[in-house]
Amino acid sequence: MRRSFFLLTAGVPIICFALLCQPAGAVQKTIPAFQSHLSNLQKYADNAGIQVVELPSGRPVWEYQADVPLVPASLVKILTSYAALKHLGPFHHFETSVWALHSPGDGIVQGDIWIKSEGDFYLVGEKLWDLANQLQLQGIRVVRGGICIDNSFFEPATEQICIDGKCGSPYNPIISATAVDFNTINFVVLPGDGVGSPARVKWLPPGDYPHVINQATTAAKAGNTPLKFVSLGTNQAGREKFQLSGKIPIRPDRSYKYRFNIGDPVNFAGYSFRGAFEQAGIRFEKKIVKSSQAPPGAVKLLSYESAPLGDLLYGLNRYSNNFMAEMLLRSLGAWVVSPPGTVSKGIAVVHQTLRELGIPEREVVLDSGSGLSRVCRVSPRAFTRVLSSAYNDFSLAPELLSSLAVNAEEGTLRKRLRKSAVTVRGKTGTLKNVIGFAGYVSYPGKDVYAVTILLNSVKNLREAQKAVYDLVEEIPTMAP
Repeated sequence: MRRSFFLLTAGVPIICFALLCQPAGAVQKTIPAFQSHLSNLQKYADNAGIQVVELPSGRPVWEYQADVPLVPASLVKILTSYAALKHLGPFHHFETSVWALHSPGDGIVQGDIWIKSEGDFYLVGEKLWDLANQLQLQGIRVVRGGICIDNSFFEPATEQICIDGKCGSPYNPIISATAVDFNTINFVVLPGDGVGSPARVKWLPPGDYPHVINQATTAAKAGNTPLKFVSLGTNQAGREKFQLSGKIPIRPDRSYKYRFNIGDPVNFAGYSFRGAFEQAGIRFEKKIVKSSQAPPGAVKLLSYESAPLGDLLYGLNRYSNNFMAEMLLRSLGAWVVSPPGTVSKGIAVVHQTLRELGIPEREVVLDSGSGLSRVCRVSPRAFTRVLSSAYNDFSLAPELLSSLAVNAEEGTLRKRLRKSAVTVRGKTGTLKNVIGFAGYVSYPGKDVYAVTILLNSVKNLREAQKAVYDLVEEIPTMAP
């Protein structure tokens, strides 16, 4: 096994860090401590890669197999975010626009309307209401046609990202350029008015997309027939059938929440937009939803800009949102290379960005923007190089650093190092048999370090995670 953090010559230790040797007395005391942590990590994982660098200099202070690419899981989101900030800038906005064949007259739009987004990955229900109310304020009252959803900003128009052959969970995102509420639907089930009455079902975003077959009833107390909520697929009208069965206790403070990936992104977006428009008082004469590109010569009725990219990254990294990362990767390809955005174009931009940092191509293999993949391979050195570069680049450092999870506070590190004096801003990554951490670590009054730890072929996830954060916590006190 390759060990780059020390060499033995004639039985006398020569201490070296990434080709930068120091007097043995300056760092000798740190080697046993790091070696002890490495041995602990190796109890729970067959493959490990680690690098710790001092900031702002970027000087490596300890590393182990730092140039060996390993499966990084969600740490890939750091690379996607960094490339997007470098090429698009933290104040880039994603536009969603409404088009028609002709300008409206007397509050009437002749024919269909088209809705097209440039990959806005935070186009949630409240944004639909904003668009609808703005159209209503323009005096639009009637649309003589139906709604067309234009997904042409991405290619393919829709796709799902799955791993290990499992696609049912919401973390396996469905991607489309004009995507509403992360292409998921959220249900809340509440007890009815009395024992024996039907359960009440609500959902967001609004609209007629779901066809709920409600067979659930209200019971005096929890029994042996728990609630069951399943999707039965889409029907010919493009609506998705959901079946609810079982019993819900009558307790007024009790509700149950369910979240599903939707089966038809086009109809989901169309029904959701139409529901918002109708709530704003805009009537459609044709109840038609279809996939169609806005024709040449179409008139833009309205456009909506997302929050700036720097703000949107807060949710992407802090909560490790796969949908947001995959949407951003495709948008990056469209804006930097050419539309339509594709996975390959987005990955090409990320690779170009890493090459500009001097990261060898052999250390990075990507096939996704989220890391929901077992094909991706990235070296620890690649991550620490990105973290170091970002830390020293004031044009993007505030946005990238603030997007990361914080120990004991928020995001995926909320339950980590709760009672520690250490300050951590970082990104976590977890797959079956994979654990990763990349981020910034410091004690008050101490130097800041960029740290990457990758573990593959993990045999005990829980113990391996504990070993990772034991090392993270002690880095500021061990590093020279």
